[in-house]
Amino acid sequence: MGTMSGVPDHAEPHFDVPRQVTPFSEIGTPVERWPWWAPAGWVLVAATSVVFYAIVLALSPLLVAAIVGRRLWRRSLRYRRSPADLRIAIIGAGWSGLQCLQRFGEIGVEKVDVFERFGDIGGTWSPHLRYHGLQIHGSMTVTSFDGFPYSEDPDVQRGKVMAEEVERYIHRFADARDLKSRCQLNSTVQSVDYSSANHTATLTITDSGTGEARSAGPYDLVIWASMAAVGSIPELPGAAEFRGWQLHTVAYSDAEFNEIVRDNKKVVVVGAGKAACDVALGLRRGGYDNFTWVMRRPYLFYKYEALLHNASPMNKLRGLTYLATVLFTGVSRRFGAILHWSSGYLHAVGHPHTDFTRFHGGLLCPTQRRELSNVPYTIGNPVRFQDDQLVFEDGTSLPADVVIWATGNSTGIDTLRLTKDGTAVTLDPNAKLYNHFIVPDFPVLASSTALWTTFGPMRATNAADLAVYHLAVRKERSKQQMHRAAQRQLSRNSIVHSFIWAHDACWLQLWVHFHIDLVLQGITPVEAFFKHAFEVFVLGKETPLRFNLLPPRRPAARTRSGLESTAAAAAGPGGSE
Repeated sequence: MGTMSGVPDHAEPHFDVPRQVTPFSEIGTPVERWPWWAPAGWVLVAATSVVFYAIVLALSPLLVAAIVGRRLWRRSLRYRRSPADLRIAIIGAGWSGLQCLQRFGEIGVEKVDVFERFGDIGGTWSPHLRYHGLQIHGSMTVTSFDGFPYSEDPDVQRGKVMAEEVERYIHRFADARDLKSRCQLNSTVQSVDYSSANHTATLTITDSGTGEARSAGPYDLVIWASMAAVGSIPELPGAAEFRGWQLHTVAYSDAEFNEIVRDNKKVVVVGAGKAACDVALGLRRGGYDNFTWVMRRPYLFYKYEALLHNASPMNKLRGLTYLATVLFTGVSRRFGAILHWSSGYLHAVGHPHTDFTRFHGGLLCPTQRRELSNVPYTIGNPVRFQDDQLVFEDGTSLPADVVIWATGNSTGIDTLRLTKDGTAVTLDPNAKLYNHFIVPDFPVLASSTALWTTFGPMRATNAADLAVYHLAVRKERSKQQMHRAAQRQLSRNSIVHSFIWAHDACWLQLWVHFHIDLVLQGITPVEAFFKHAFEVFVLGKETPLRFNLLPPRRPAARTRSGLESTAAAAAGPGGSE
């Protein structure tokens, strides 16, 4: 097991405890210098950008025809069923579930139940799941709710906040939109029973406090709205005999941190992604040095200030080249990595490299990069436990009282018991989802987190729109039709593991292919994709990616007495271009 350190011999490491809110102007000043080959990299980026925009220009007649054709197609859409008649269940009251709930209300779906296993809303950002030292990856610009920005101050909106502040923001949004009353707390969904005769699902729910069971339904669709509910811990030989204790970051709360510090426990942190960086920095910022950081392989990160910039003229120009860089990554991940390095977007914790399977979209601001350069790390692959040791592939070992695994997460959807007409069903974690959303073998189940269209909670608006389009607008699809369409998709996005944590794959390449799939399937308008990418990467702002799948006007709704209303309801936000 090799030992490495980024600590210069002459340096005096300095670690600042971050404030709850850090404006963009205070995220720190980059300390990295451009490498000697930077001018050649700039020429390469400029040349590929010229090629990209020349291709777009050459294809512009086809793009214009596609845009006009889709808009004409949308005018022909009609509801075959009123959204007001739909019944939807959402599992999870984190920011995805809450944004989805709010969007359903905008587009006329009134019968929506949200089930949350914990006693409060917040998901990843609640005290139940957030780990000690968790800081949001991106700026609040790309992690705000639709129509409810975190701050009206651009400097604050472009900055970053700690997990506790994200939780408070989620509560402000829920209060402002009156969403909490729609959430059934302490409600763990145990099973989903699908009736193929009437295409609905019934849920079995257990009260997390009393253990009392109840049922709910029937529902036309059950949407799983959790992305990181379960931590992935490697199953190593000797774990049962290990004298210490091991936990994943999802269980590494402030209480565990305080116990570690109080008892001076020897800690081994395993992982190289954003969570591992947060844990290592959290320990150092707390004045605790009795730990060893182990990377199985060094990861790459975005430079925060490069990707989520301040929209200066130079950064806007740089953002235009980044659009080309992203789409070329869809063709070749190695070439994409070279372009990313050439344009100054990447940072390596460890030796720089171009292996994009070691890049999962994490972002590090200048302050984090500076402080991480003062945290030693080792390279090694844990293979087993032995007494109070963690043993590595090369035969070396480390003493450990506590092992903290920062090794990715899963959605937790595979914890559901599924039955179809009373017969047990097992989810295939490798099966492709129809439109990257619906499970073809169990079509009453969908995942809003698999539909990873963009950053932050805004992407859940797309899940609500696609759900209504699928249930109330387009013709019913058979299992075979959904399977065939899913198999033709370029991207693979597991319902259990988001492609953000895909092993031996480039998440950015999968994401580009994901969007190509949605465009080719008629879900995403091509102009909406380019508009959204331009907003985020060039203008430094975000509004939802609009699918524009719903008819301009809603159908007449039925009253409780069963009589038709006298006039069709006007379109909500989902019905506008």
